[in-house]
Amino acid sequence: MFRSDPITFHVPASAANLGPGYGMLGIALDLPLHVTIEPRTDGVVLIERRDAPLMTAEDRRHDPVLRGLRVGAEKFGVSLQKGVALVIDGTIPRGTGLGTISAGFAAGLGAAVRLAKQQWTPGEVLDQLVPLGGDAAHGAASLLGGCVAAVPLGHEKGTVHRHRLLPMPIHGNWQFVVMMPDVAIGTADTKRVLPPTIPHGVASRTAGRVVGILHALAHADEELLGVCLRDETHVPYRRTLYSGLEDSLHAAVEAGACGATICGHGPSLLAMTTDEGKTNAIARAMVESQKKVGRRASSLVLQVAHYGALPLLQEARR
Repeated sequence: MFRSDPITFHVPASAANLGPGYGMLGIALDLPLHVTIEPRTDGVVLIERRDAPLMTAEDRRHDPVLRGLRVGAEKFGVSLQKGVALVIDGTIPRGTGLGTISAGFAAGLGAAVRLAKQQWTPGEVLDQLVPLGGDAAHGAASLLGGCVAAVPLGHEKGTVHRHRLLPMPIHGNWQFVVMMPDVAIGTADTKRVLPPTIPHGVASRTAGRVVGILHALAHADEELLGVCLRDETHVPYRRTLYSGLEDSLHAAVEAGACGATICGHGPSLLAMTTDEGKTNAIARAMVESQKKVGRRASSLVLQVAHYGALPLLQEARR
């Protein structure tokens, strides 16, 4: 079942939610984990995390890559009895809202499907990633690359059991500025501030804005994107998670971004433009706004990643 030569692939970082696309819309960003699969004959399953050396000292049973590999092997009929080694290298910063954990799960699952003989679909792979603790929107982008909608298909008592992954067109001119403040916020904290329900009016406006975002991303329509990034479902409740967040969002727009929002669950913020010449000014303005409240921050300027953890030949399967 294992090839004798190493297998390599790449798993991108991701921006999820994009304002009103909460929990279902993600964009892969060209900041990858590099994964190498090598066969072994001693029965050892080895995960080497060069991307996160400190994880070596932690309990490896909780490693997202290992958990994704084991779940994927069980689901798709891969025997690990002879052993296998996965080497993970890359640059996705942890705890920033760029989908690091989901990318780890995707790396393990991506390795499993490459070793599998059974048929699979992207939706089936995402359905293994989410119960592990991954985010559907981050996970979809990590698996397929590009702009992806993770559409829930089945549910029982509020728990989604199945997804359909829908790749969406995205114009090549989009530039993504990510501002990462020096602050730690747990995902549980970002969920705790959300209300249990939203009004019908909010639901209607949110659905319309998601459609608008998809059109704007496909056609590089900055005006439409700026309007549709306005959210009423989660962003308003997260604006007070740390001081200066609101000021940084305003600073990005004043510096030339068509819109800005929280990246994933935060604390990073995401600003967007189709003008590459504006990106440095946007990044500088966001970082400077954090300095005004006594906080350090760093920034990245990224483009969309048109690759994912799943093999290209499988991406069109449904």
